[in-house]
Amino acid sequence: MRSTPIASICIVLLIGLRTTPAASPTAIPPNEPVSANPRYIDLTEFNRMRATSPAQLTLLDTRPESSCRERSLVGAICLPVEAFFGPYRRLASVRDITWVLGTAGLRGDESVFVFGIDPVRRDAVAALLYLAGQAQVLVLNAPLQHMLETDHHGQASEPLSEPASGRTRGILRDPIHIGPWREHQILLRDELAEQLAQGRIVRLMDGRPLDEYWGERIRARRGGHIPGAEPAPASTLRANLERSEDGLGAETPVVAYAHDPLTGLAYLTLLRAGFGLDAALYLGGWREWADAGQLPADALSYAPIDQAAGTLADQNERNTRDLTQTPALTQSLLTLAALAGAGGFGYLLGRRTT
Repeated sequence: MRSTPIASICIVLLIGLRTTPAASPTAIPPNEPVSANPRYIDLTEFNRMRATSPAQLTLLDTRPESSCRERSLVGAICLPVEAFFGPYRRLASVRDITWVLGTAGLRGDESVFVFGIDPVRRDAVAALLYLAGQAQVLVLNAPLQHMLETDHHGQASEPLSEPASGRTRGILRDPIHIGPWREHQILLRDELAEQLAQGRIVRLMDGRPLDEYWGERIRARRGGHIPGAEPAPASTLRANLERSEDGLGAETPVVAYAHDPLTGLAYLTLLRAGFGLDAALYLGGWREWADAGQLPADALSYAPIDQAAGTLADQNERNTRDLTQTPALTQSLLTLAALAGAGGFGYLLGRRTT
C-alpha cells in the first residue's frame, strides 16, 4: 500500500521533534550593563519593592539552613552556601550547581532577592546566581538581624508581618534551571596564566588581607600574590562602601581573585554590585595558584618545614568545620536507618536459610 503525502509529512515531523536537541544554556554575550547585575539595594528600596510587586521577587535566605527553617522572611527559600560546596570548600560542578538551583524552584528568568547576615555567605550565593545566568540578582546590603528579631511580646519586627519559617529545597529539580551561564566572567588558572604572559590583563585585584598579599601569613602551599596584582582587601572595600567612599575607578575591566572559590565569589559581588566594576573572576584563587609550583609569584614566601604541614591541616579542618558539619540529629537518623536496614536484611536472610 502506498503511503499518502500527509502520512509522510507527519512521519517527518515526528522524527524532527524526536531528534531536535533540547534547548541548552548558552553564554550571555559580554555586553550586559555592569551596574545592573548583581545589584545592592538598601532596606528602603527593599520595602518599596515588596510593597509594590511582592509576587515578582523570589526571596533567598543564605543563612545556615537550621536558622532559615527556624525563622526567616515571609515566603523565603532556604539556599545556604553549603548547598554549593563540598569538603574543604570544594565548589560543586556546573551540573550540580544547576541542579541545586532547580531544587530551589528557580528557572533562571526570575528576579531574585538575596539576603543574609554574613556578607561573605550572602555575596557568594549572589555571585553563583549571577554566573549561572539568573536574570536579575538583588542583594540586601543592610543589617538584617533586627528584621528577624521579635519584641518582648513575641511580635515580629518590620518588614515581617508574622513569624515565618523558611522553605527548604526539594529533592528533585522542579523546574529545570536553564539560565545561560556567564562564561566570559570566569577565568581558569591556565587561562589567567596565558593572558598574564601575553599582557592581556590590564588590572588584576587581590581581595585577600594585606598580610596574605605580602606573604606574611600563609594559608596555602606558598605565600605571596600573583605578579602584577594590586592589593584591594575585601574587608577594606566593605568599610569604604559603608562610608560611601569609592577610590577604585571603573575605567577598565578587572580580573579579581581571593583565597579560594568561596571568598572569590563574594569578592566578585562586592566589586560589581558595590563599586560598579566590570569584574571577571579567577575562580580558583590564590590557593589554587600557589599549589602550582611552576607558576610565578611576587612576595614569595614559604612556611617553615615544621609548620607547613600543621598550617595546611589546621586550615583544612577549619574549612571543613565551617561548611560541612553534619548536625548530630542527622547522624543519629543515619545510624538508625543503617541498623534498621541491617536488621531487615538479617530477617530476610534467615527466612531464606530456614
